[in-house]
Amino acid sequence: MFYPKSPFLGNPLLEAEILKVNSAALAPLLEWLCRTPKVTTYRVNTLRMSVEAFREKLEEKLVARYGQESPKVYGLPKLPEVLCIEPLAARLTEVSVDPNLKEVIVDTCCGAALLRGAHIYAPGVLAMESNAQLQELVSVYADLTGKCKRGSVTRYSSSEKIFLGTGKVLMQRYQLFNNLDKPASGIAVEMQSNVSGVPPLGDLSNEDALLQNLPSIVCVRVLNPQPGERVLDMCAAPGNKTSHIAELMCDQGSVVALDNSASRVRSMVPKLAGYKSITAHVFDSTKAVAPDLAPRGELSGPPFPCGSFDRILLDAPCSGLGNRPQLSCSIKQAKVLHSYPNIQRRLFLQAVQLLRPGGTLVYSTCTVTEEECECLVSWALRKFSELRLVDATPRWGGPGLPLPDFNETNSRLVQRFGPSGENSDTVGFFIAKFQKKINE
Repeated sequence: MFYPKSPFLGNPLLEAEILKVNSAALAPLLEWLCRTPKVTTYRVNTLRMSVEAFREKLEEKLVARYGQESPKVYGLPKLPEVLCIEPLAARLTEVSVDPNLKEVIVDTCCGAALLRGAHIYAPGVLAMESNAQLQELVSVYADLTGKCKRGSVTRYSSSEKIFLGTGKVLMQRYQLFNNLDKPASGIAVEMQSNVSGVPPLGDLSNEDALLQNLPSIVCVRVLNPQPGERVLDMCAAPGNKTSHIAELMCDQGSVVALDNSASRVRSMVPKLAGYKSITAHVFDSTKAVAPDLAPRGELSGPPFPCGSFDRILLDAPCSGLGNRPQLSCSIKQAKVLHSYPNIQRRLFLQAVQLLRPGGTLVYSTCTVTEEECECLVSWALRKFSELRLVDATPRWGGPGLPLPDFNETNSRLVQRFGPSGENSDTVGFFIAKFQKKINE
């Protein structure tokens, strides 16, 4: 596949000041971020369906599409709820541009999802050539610059659009662009092939299994929630990790999901409705502590007394620079990047107070910057004498970066998912696990 120039190259903010890796490691990192993880990962809800039953469902769909050359479905040791779909054979991804096909232009967010195996949903379509008919095959391109005018009817001419694959039209132009009062929804183009090697299956996510990045699954396994415990998910939307927590607890105990966005909570509530252990609240987790309240038996809504939770997941808001493939970068100013460690520290202050002595706190981000990963952990260890860093197992990522104030011992306890890790065909991610010391 042709990969675009990294959206980070030539941007001194991201290339040097923020990523802060030596020049030998920088180029491989930037190249890796532009490439598509080729392994598709599903997490099976074992409260509803056996892993073997979902494997059969996946294999049936793949065989129906690819016959004897269908990609292999396989499990992972220490992650029994996970099933992976391997990449397609190289010759099945040899998709060439057909100049006779009409063109559809998508934004970079949609393009990245397409390369991960998704179909094209209506909001991601920027332009479609006129007279494209239902069921007609079209060439799909991503606009890297964001300059394509939405609703254009003519072929978009640009040296910075990249070919992603071919698809079948399921929505025509008038459905996509003519009703501004009620934006179109649903699948606009069903992908038939793409250039990434990921099977274009769409999203098979439902109540039985969820399409999810491997590090996000590992993150909850590191938290290791147990039946009957009280667990807090501080930044829960879209709720994927929340549901995984409840499943590992056999839906027994209490899982509190907080998010400060009412719209995100509304969207995740239906997905969590089948779990009796989960309660979701629209609430700012930087204000989650009620220091004047005494610990109590049953928890109502937030804020909560100190020491209320056995385990806390702080999957913090971050710059998202670990997402792959990176076709563009929306972060242009240093102040935006530097704002993330500030909010992460404020959330950490709340988490430490809400955690009971002896409890477990897992901090994670989907980024690759030192400030939001190793430096944040180093700050936490200096700030909170009651915390100790423990081994983030099960281990699938590589060690953290050794820094002047983050020694090699600590770097071996955290997990960093990046190009140097043993399992590098994932998104960029970071996981650290802490235990709160028991009062003596």
